[in-house]
Amino acid sequence: MTEQLGNLAGKCGIYKITFPNGHYYYGQSINMKTRKSRHLFELKKGVHSNKRLQNCYNKYKDFTFEIVKECLKEELNLIETKYLFENVDNELCCNLCKEPNSRKGTTQDAKARQKISDYQRLVGKVKPVYMYTRDEMFLVARYDTITDATKAIGCGAKDIQKACKSNGKYSVKQYKFRFAVPTDMFLNNIKKIIPL
Repeated sequence: MTEQLGNLAGKCGIYKITFPNGHYYYGQSINMKTRKSRHLFELKKGVHSNKRLQNCYNKYKDFTFEIVKECLKEELNLIETKYLFENVDNELCCNLCKEPNSRKGTTQDAKARQKISDYQRLVGKVKPVYMYTRDEMFLVARYDTITDATKAIGCGAKDIQKACKSNGKYSVKQYKFRFAVPTDMFLNNIKKIIPL
């Protein structure tokens, strides 16, 4: 890799990823160290959203990461657009479109946030959870999202996820958590077998 991660921390600008076969990719970041680490993590896991980039990494397992232009945060989209327009039609360029798709610094109104939340709930990305006493004798609360549960008891989302996946083996702040959907399905099946 061309630059050590420590040298990239806090740098804002346009970067270029280049593979040994000459294929390349342009991107932008307000923190190059974090962005490079994220690319590397996704590529190693095989889950990068850019399939051309993923295929190059799968073949070569190596790339160079260089800063091609340092700039202010407000200039990122404009400068990246220039690089994309000049390169996206080149067969070696792994970028898929001519416009940057960064949403850094933008905000959405409550209606848009609600639509996103509703969609995530519909496709199963947002999962309601039940909170029980530590002995699981009493249901304390039901939360529509893990985020709501974290706000209620003041803990991290990863703790609640871990508790839900542990099938009652892991507690968070004296409470047990379970995903609501499988619990509801289990209870519905029990009601069919044993009518109340």
